[in-house]
Amino acid sequence: MLVYHLPGTFETREDHLNLLWEAGATGLEERAGLIRAYFDEQTPLPDAVRDGEWRQEADQDWLAEFKANLRPVQAGRVTIVPPWLRAGVPDGQVGLVIEPGMAFGTGHHATTRMAVEALSALNLHGRTVLDVGTGSGVLAIAAALLGAGYALGVDIDPITIPIAQENARDNGVPAGRAAFMVGTLGDELPGDVVADGVFDVLVANLYAELHDLLAGAYVGHLRPGGPLVLTGILSGKLPLVLGALEREGFTDVTVREDGEWALVTARAGA
Repeated sequence: MLVYHLPGTFETREDHLNLLWEAGATGLEERAGLIRAYFDEQTPLPDAVRDGEWRQEADQDWLAEFKANLRPVQAGRVTIVPPWLRAGVPDGQVGLVIEPGMAFGTGHHATTRMAVEALSALNLHGRTVLDVGTGSGVLAIAAALLGAGYALGVDIDPITIPIAQENARDNGVPAGRAAFMVGTLGDELPGDVVADGVFDVLVANLYAELHDLLAGAYVGHLRPGGPLVLTGILSGKLPLVLGALEREGFTDVTVREDGEWALVTARAGA
């Protein structure tokens, strides 16, 4: 079995994963800080993913092994599971079923789990939620399952949108409660539900430099006093994010760390 080992970082992982799929990988997994890409034969790779190493490993059913090692993830009131573990959602928990795939939003990464926990701690009943960098849609779908009246997920990568839409359908979320679109906060957002583009809650799983860049846009899309949930932040880059929130007048800033990752919550100023 031919496996390509590539060091991964949060900032580059989605791009790397997509490039490896496009290069012909038959499967991908993340393990101990490495992206492992399975190929039938050695193939030319794009420059952006040439820092890795080809290795010949003993043949194994990588998909069966991956499924055997995947476990439900409890995040506050939500338990995130793949379809084959749907029956493993404990009584009293909100089950969120996500098919692991190219968008890789399974909830096993600390950034996703912490964001779902933060959403779980809010009263979302009937509220509108904007999920920036939605990926597999897990945060928008979690918000809808937790009672949000409407959740909109936006992402610059068009590959993610049909995946997020399918995940929403698989979780029984009606199209009128969760929608997904290609775009950024600089684009005009759909006005059929949130006419002014201003949401009650905003969650973003990006990286520190993007949070710094988008902090002003967060203000423009969040109601005064509305909760802001930011993740995807390496602990060493927390000062950049905290400085941006101070600059834009956010209040009630709190930080939670899990290993090398941090989650920041705040509220929009009046």
